Amino acid sequence: MPNTMPWNAVITFCILAYALLWIPFFLFLYARKNDRSPELWKKVFSIIGPFSPLLAAVLVRTLISKEGFGNAQLGLAGVPWWYWILAIALPLFWNGVQDALYLRLGFAEIQWPTIPRRLYLVPLNLFGAIPIFLGEEFGWRSFLLQKLIPLGRWEALLISGLIWALWHAPLVFLPNPFYSERPDVRGSMLGSTIFVLFGFIFGWMYLESGSVWTAVLMHAYNNQIGLKLFNWKIKVEPSTLQQTSMAILPVLLVWIVLLLAGGFN
Repeated sequence: MPNTMPWNAVITFCILAYALLWIPFFLFLYARKNDRSPELWKKVFSIIGPFSPLLAAVLVRTLISKEGFGNAQLGLAGVPWWYWILAIALPLFWNGVQDALYLRLGFAEIQWPTIPRRLYLVPLNLFGAIPIFLGEEFGWRSFLLQKLIPLGRWEALLISGLIWALWHAPLVFLPNPFYSERPDVRGSMLGSTIFVLFGFIFGWMYLESGSVWTAVLMHAYNNQIGLKLFNWKIKVEPSTLQQTSMAILPVLLVWIVLLLAGGFN
C-alpha cells in the first residue's frame, strides 16, 4: 500500500464518526425499551447523528492531521454546469422509477388533488436539507474518500462506500422509527448494498466536479424529492425487502452506466 496513506487520520475519523452516531442511537433504543426518557435521546440522536461525519472530520482536520480546510473542496467556482444538472436529474430518475414500481405493484396510490398545494415544499425542503447532508458529504466524501484516493479510485470508492454503509447498519438492521420498525435481514442486506452503490455515485460526483457541494445537492435531492412531492395513500405496506428491491434496480442501472463509462477508474 502507498506510504502516503494517512491511516491515523482515517482510523480516528471512522472511530469518531461511528461513536457520535452509534452511542446516542443505542442510548435511545435502551431508553425506549426501559421507558427512560426516550424522547430526550431521540432528540440528541437526531441533532448529533446526521452531523457526526462532519464533526469527526473537523476534529481530525484541526487536531490530528492539522491540515485545515484548504483541500476540502468547499468552493463553487469552476464547477461545470452539467454536474449541477446531473445532481438533480439522477435522483429524479431513480426515485421516479422506484415510485412508478411502488404504484404499479399496488402498494400505494397518489392523492392527486393535494399535489398543487404541495409543490412549493419541494425547494423549501430541499434547501432546508442541504445543511444536514453537508454533514455527511463533508465527512464521507470530502474527507474519507479524499484520504483513500492514494489506494486508487476504485478501491477508495469501494472502501469508503462500505464504511459508510456499515455506519448506517444499526439503523438499517434494528427496529427504529428512523428507518423501519419492521426490518428483515434480506431487506437490510439489500439496503446496505444500496448504500455502497450510492457511495460510488456520490463519490464519483464529488471527484469529477471537484466540489463537495454537488454531492451535497445530489444527496439532499435524493432524500427529499420522493418524500415531498406526492402525498401517498398506502394501500399495502411493503416489507423492507420489497422496498429495497424496488429501490436498487434504477440505482444499479446508473452505477453500471458509470462503471462502463470508466467513471470509477
